Amino acid sequence: MNIYEFSQTAGPPLYDFFPRLHTAIAEWLACMVFILPRSKRFTGWKLYAVYAVFAALLLATNNLNERVEGIAWVAVMAACLLEMYLMIWMCCMASPWKAMYHWAHAFMTAEFAASLEWQINCYIIYGFRSITFEESFYVMGTVYLIVFVSTWLLNNRMPLLRNTLHTTRTDAAVFAVIALTTDIIGNFKFILPGSVISDLTGAGILFIRTMTDFAGLLLIYVVDLQRRAMHVRYELNAMDNLLHRQYEQFQEAEANNEAMHRVYHDLKHQIAFIRGEPNREKREAYLDELDRTVSIHDAETSTGNAVVDTLLTSKNLLCVDQGITMTVFADAHDAGFLDVMDLCSIFGNAVDNAIEYEQRVEDRSCRLIKVIVRTQNGFLLIRIQNYCNEEIPIKNGVIATSKKDKAIHGYGIKSIRRAVEKYEGSLTMEQENEWFILTALIPIPRQPAE
Repeated sequence: MNIYEFSQTAGPPLYDFFPRLHTAIAEWLACMVFILPRSKRFTGWKLYAVYAVFAALLLATNNLNERVEGIAWVAVMAACLLEMYLMIWMCCMASPWKAMYHWAHAFMTAEFAASLEWQINCYIIYGFRSITFEESFYVMGTVYLIVFVSTWLLNNRMPLLRNTLHTTRTDAAVFAVIALTTDIIGNFKFILPGSVISDLTGAGILFIRTMTDFAGLLLIYVVDLQRRAMHVRYELNAMDNLLHRQYEQFQEAEANNEAMHRVYHDLKHQIAFIRGEPNREKREAYLDELDRTVSIHDAETSTGNAVVDTLLTSKNLLCVDQGITMTVFADAHDAGFLDVMDLCSIFGNAVDNAIEYEQRVEDRSCRLIKVIVRTQNGFLLIRIQNYCNEEIPIKNGVIATSKKDKAIHGYGIKSIRRAVEKYEGSLTMEQENEWFILTALIPIPRQPAE
């Protein structure tokens, strides 16, 4: 019997060739593929109990859908979809919208795996000879192994497809609509039994279902890649804007430094004038003003690198204004290989982050920042430390912000990391003895032999 004869032959209902047991297994495995790599709400026996409960629920619900059509089929199928969503949401530490995003991926993967398996069973193997129930499981195992292992590798091993983006309700709705629309198109045989279209397709529904599910799955990945590309462009623009702002601050600080040096040059004339002032009160006022000028000069930093000097001096002036004590132990003579923009990104963002935190410290005596720059074993070591008496969550090399709009924060650290990695360096963040420590270690290029 060839494929065409099989599709036209009256015989057992199509549902006998598409047992719901295989679908239940596909749905459970698809959920597991997206659950296992992520942080869990439960651990130990509780987590395994949740896995087992949902495996039983999916099997029981799919069994109810074995020989129903129309509205009844839709209702039972909706129950299966809800169970898949609840399984992902209950097991993963994810928001409802992020769980819906994972559910859309898992659902389309399960539908494609199940329909592909049964297309192979009914169109290829059944076209040559009868197939036993046990043999159908061999086909299922082979197809599921290929589909789910490939999905695992795509989603968790390839950085381009590994999604760590913040998911909004709009994002979740888009993925859900794609998944549901694809499923409705591929299953109209069950939703509208006895219609002209379903009668004409016959067993060809398996081919239609497989191709529709594949198209839906491909569309989800395409939308996901486009979403990630847009986010990357947004991040790059944000970091570039931040970098240019730091550079503009550097230029302003450089101009201020020149003005300060002119003031220092005039100090000797001012001192001579003060000495000749006969009025004691006026003389004291002049001395107070002179003292403020000298205190500003104390904030000037000398590291051996003009750019670093200007950056740290401007930040130190800001610290003086905010009641923050910034101590600098810096020898930046070997930092000349770093581009000016990169120096602005590293020092500007790192110190700004430290200042922003210290401004929230109520005890002014604890508002402390340390800046260390030195050459160590062929590397330029840049370490920015600030007093920190609370635990700062760090995930995937990024500080988790406490601000409401999480999408627009954290670019300072990303900008620093990009500048450091440009020179094949490394950036680390840690907490130790009430200090938050950011360390950049950058290899110093070897000078060519003369």
